[in-house]
Amino acid sequence: MVGVDEYATREGRHYGTVLIDIETRRPIDLLPDREASSLAVWLAERPGVEVICRDRAPFFAGGAAAGAPQAVQVADRWHLWHNLSEAAERAVAQHRHCLRALVPAAPDPEPEPAAGEKPSSSPWPTGHRFAERTRAKHATIHALLAAGHSKRSVARQLGMSQNTVLRFSRADTPEGLFAGQWQNRTSVLDEYKTYLDDRWSEGCTNAWKLWEEIVPLGYKGGSGSNCVVQSQSVTTELGLGTGGAY
Repeated sequence: MVGVDEYATREGRHYGTVLIDIETRRPIDLLPDREASSLAVWLAERPGVEVICRDRAPFFAGGAAAGAPQAVQVADRWHLWHNLSEAAERAVAQHRHCLRALVPAAPDPEPEPAAGEKPSSSPWPTGHRFAERTRAKHATIHALLAAGHSKRSVARQLGMSQNTVLRFSRADTPEGLFAGQWQNRTSVLDEYKTYLDDRWSEGCTNAWKLWEEIVPLGYKGGSGSNCVVQSQSVTTELGLGTGGAY
């Protein structure tokens, strides 16, 4: 039983493949790249492999199928839960309107500002769940950094990408993260911003991929040759700049 995953000698630049003995949980070999052909050759030289535990990377799937067609390919525990959570999230996003219809809730009237108190300029007021979640993340990240943890350690502890931690660490206040985000304007992306916000926080910063993910959820913002324009629209609506990938 062999586990297959990637490792980075320089994150974002150069990756290799690590092979793990599932029973001992110890690495048994390193490949200098993560090409399907390299994995296929390695497996072909070891015909006794019966089970391959891998993530969803297409190059690992192709290499495993080519090099060990007799082996059963399975997902590891983390990816099983991750896949399940993604499926549940997509299902909830698709049926959001049904859930709202079942539990109608009138918004509470906004309290009058106290005398001399300036109204908040934040596009996400107190009590807005997206705002509160962002404020909670901001407080947690800054508390860990103040305690002496590195940004890499914080990202690992919170399950975030280092880019997300860096973005939160640079903001002195959580309100600094709200600027330009989803203010009082309607958009064809309104129904999908919950999903997009969560995916961006998880580290998926490729606008093209985000566009591809929301199309099955019902997004009608374009298709085919127009997908580049639409992917840029996704990024722009999120207030993250322009362009297809970052």
